[in-house]
Amino acid sequence: MYIERLYAERFRNIERLELLPHPRVNILEGDNGQGKTNVLEAIVVLASLRSFRTGRLSECIEFDADQSSIASHVQRGGASTHLGVQLGRRRHRVFVDGKAASTTSSYAGRLVAVLFGPGDLALPHADPALRRRWLDRVIFNHHPIHLADLRRYERGLASRNALLKQHRRGSHIDVTLIDVYDRLVAEHGAVVSERRATFVADFDRSLAAVFGEVASPGLVSGLRYVPRGALKDAVDVEARRAVLASELAERRSTDLRLGYTTRGPHLDDVVFELNGRPARVHASQGQCRALVLAAKIAEITSLERSLGESPVLLLDDVSSELDAERNRALMAHLEALGGQVFLTTTAARHIRVASPRRVFLVRGGEVHRADEIDVEEKDDGLAPSAVEAPGAEASGPVTETGEAGVADLTAASAEMAPGAESSKPMDG
Repeated sequence: MYIERLYAERFRNIERLELLPHPRVNILEGDNGQGKTNVLEAIVVLASLRSFRTGRLSECIEFDADQSSIASHVQRGGASTHLGVQLGRRRHRVFVDGKAASTTSSYAGRLVAVLFGPGDLALPHADPALRRRWLDRVIFNHHPIHLADLRRYERGLASRNALLKQHRRGSHIDVTLIDVYDRLVAEHGAVVSERRATFVADFDRSLAAVFGEVASPGLVSGLRYVPRGALKDAVDVEARRAVLASELAERRSTDLRLGYTTRGPHLDDVVFELNGRPARVHASQGQCRALVLAAKIAEITSLERSLGESPVLLLDDVSSELDAERNRALMAHLEALGGQVFLTTTAARHIRVASPRRVFLVRGGEVHRADEIDVEEKDDGLAPSAVEAPGAEASGPVTETGEAGVADLTAASAEMAPGAESSKPMDG
């Protein structure tokens, strides 16, 4: 899987972008604040219909514009697909091969991208909400249906919380509606919780294998899903549904008094461990970074097995945050994986990879290609040699537009992500 062409118009500080990336390594070089991360963000929005920097996609639109467009030609399984996203101030639309997608779930999963940024290195110490968001992104890349279930849960939860808040403010509410939302929260919450628990149990083994390669001897990693309340003892989805329904009923008076729901997967945590103890308390900064590096590598290798091909990997200035040893480990795994990579850096010369690559210079939202280096395999190993690169950038429409069967998107919640069907326009 790789991006053949990438387009963007009026996205952040990018007025217009037409990019022809290399199928292997692409280095975006530029000073801070020039727009390197904006290019990665455009790819993430194309892949997941959400941003890793904001909960509202409308914030990605250039300041003085009413809309923004991003699109790409994606090569996957020998076939090329054109994906497009049109962002508006109040509603967004998605397109596949020039036709408006009827639902966001019909779009999801066509491009799979894994982002590794400086913020990820703080995951073991971060707020639980950020770890939940990270976990749900990883699960979504493996099982796109997960985020449809997550959105259904979030909708039921939001409706229940709205009633609870009305009651706390002294307004009269129909208590029977809480019964309705309790059933929805319990039903969809059980599915979300079970999938998280099952995935973490499997992923923990992959993490441990990779961590053993990048960490010091004698250290053992762990990843543990920690539901709040009695959910931690449930063994399957039916048990989780029953437990959650019971807890919602038992804690209703408390929830009415507080004005929000005090049980459910929206409060769960996923804990990184080192030698059986929470890493946020017992691990050094370097050990925590090794844990996160191992988690990212494990995610990529797991996706490669699941998809039958490598996902697109996005590295946002990570090399400057890792020490020399872990940088070498990361680059070695990039060479072994063989998929398409986009890296941002302030100095391309610091990116030591032997794979074929292109370097792009980013200045004030404009992106220009600097060079292309191909690698030929020789008897004594890999030796880079400069070659003449194709000159013309591809041009074409950024999106197709249409009214019938349009999928409307929302990014109103930082923890809600695409995958659910939408029946009406939503805020951007």
